[in-house]
Amino acid sequence: MLKQQPLESNSVRYNRGTIVNMASMYGLIATPLNIPAVAYTATKHGVIGLTKADAIAYAREGIRINAMCPGYIATPLLKEATASEAMQREIERTPAGRIGEMEEIADTITFMVSPMSSFMYGAGLVADGGFTIQ
Repeated sequence: MLKQQPLESNSVRYNRGTIVNMASMYGLIATPLNIPAVAYTATKHGVIGLTKADAIAYAREGIRINAMCPGYIATPLLKEATASEAMQREIERTPAGRIGEMEEIADTITFMVSPMSSFMYGAGLVADGGFTIQ
């Protein structure tokens, strides 16, 4: 990315490249006691820290770095877990009252890599059905 030219040299909305790190809503909050995921949470906090540090390091080089922080998403792994009582309680705690679809995260990432987010650097964009606002 450092070697390539910006997509459009006459516009600040285009740059050399964009990196989207995959974090989690648990990169911003702690997991509840009924979910044994301390190591997962710690690593996702690390992804957020790395995103912020690298965003500072590469912003003036025309490279934007941000993190996607999804909530509970209907992946094959989570679909199996949704049958558990603990997971049902977590879904009920989500203001949207459901888990997200993979396409919803893909749409959010599409925004993050587009010129529409050209002034976003080091952000952790959350798409979690409102879980982290409660």
